[in-house]
Amino acid sequence: MTLTAPQRTPGGINRPGLPRGDVLATMMGLTVCLLPFLVPAGPGNTALADVGMTVCIGLALLWSVREHLPVNVPYLLGVAGLLLGGAFAAYVAQAPVGVGLVLAQDVLLLAWGAALAMGRHNPAIMSAVTRAWCRTAPVYSAVMAAAYLLGFNALSGVSAQNGVRASYTFGDPNLAGNYLVVSLFVMAACKCPRSPGVRRIAYVLVLMAIGFTGSNGAMLTLLVGLVLALTITRYRRRGALVGLTTLAASVLVAGTVFMFVMPRVDLGQVREAAAGSVPLLRDSFGRSGSSTSERATIVREGTNLFFEGDAAGYGPARTKATLAANQAPYVKEAHNDYLATLLERGLIGALGLLALGVAIGVRCFRLVVSDLPESYAALVPRAWLLAVIGPVMATAAGFYEVLHFRHLWTWLGLVGALVLVLHDQQKKRVR
Repeated sequence: MTLTAPQRTPGGINRPGLPRGDVLATMMGLTVCLLPFLVPAGPGNTALADVGMTVCIGLALLWSVREHLPVNVPYLLGVAGLLLGGAFAAYVAQAPVGVGLVLAQDVLLLAWGAALAMGRHNPAIMSAVTRAWCRTAPVYSAVMAAAYLLGFNALSGVSAQNGVRASYTFGDPNLAGNYLVVSLFVMAACKCPRSPGVRRIAYVLVLMAIGFTGSNGAMLTLLVGLVLALTITRYRRRGALVGLTTLAASVLVAGTVFMFVMPRVDLGQVREAAAGSVPLLRDSFGRSGSSTSERATIVREGTNLFFEGDAAGYGPARTKATLAANQAPYVKEAHNDYLATLLERGLIGALGLLALGVAIGVRCFRLVVSDLPESYAALVPRAWLLAVIGPVMATAAGFYEVLHFRHLWTWLGLVGALVLVLHDQQKKRVR
């Protein structure tokens, strides 16, 4: 298939000669700005961002047809496995028709990622999406942190259910914290805002907003991400030996802490002290003991439920209902993507999740070891830091269900686009 001849724009970026491509880029940028605004939710927990995603998917399809652009759907095999497993499980378990909404969300997010991957044909798309994300996150953090400090609960999302933890406009403190952690690494990868001083202020604002969520999971994934970011950056700058040495040193320090320091620390006493201190510590670290116990109970009950079944699964989003039907002592959602996939989509879905994980891992590896062409490297100067988000989300999936996080699929679409750019660059060199 042929592309239109690229035109040189005043900004120095080559892009196909089609105004609609720029309209698509603008619309994608606006949609990314809407990612944090999930409450109030519409029917089926829909949000304004979903409307923007749908419009972008339609525009991308029209653009590809008009210009005869090749369309690649990254992560198709993995999501197909998840869809097939979910549909088969729903059929076998005779699940309610409403589970179809979960499968529709799978399709929407996959299509959104594919639309973002069209950025391989137009750097303006990558520019609009990354700039929108990197500017929205710190401004959003500043506004929400101010609302939290001023006690404006309608905006900060503080409620009796979560104590003094802020959920902002996400409806859940852990989801808010995860979005902000991912945003931090996107900002670092894109070096945006461009001014180092302004960027440092932006980092502080995002970190402060993360702190107000009181999300222990966000703190853990932030630590994982920082260690990997340091390791990969040293590898990129000084070679594999230095990178491996940094990783080994980090693992050694962590192992020493867990083996020799933690056993000598009375965590119960620390939690009690936190529970009796400032409210934010009380509602975050102070309740970590009960939270860990609850999650262990969920895993135990979920594991028993799986072995009592036939490996076909109980249907998407049916864990809580199935536990209730089986009169389980503790009825909750899985809060764990690995367990939830196995329970709700069976072995077929588990294989799909494995395929998805492999596809993501391969693409992240490509970003770590490869160099982008100049037009894209100017937009994402440290693309290897985007790869850090992979392990961050894989860790988060152990205590959240992240597969339907909109910002996850936005990141996956960006990674897909950049890896396709690398593929196109390699093909040109071969020719």
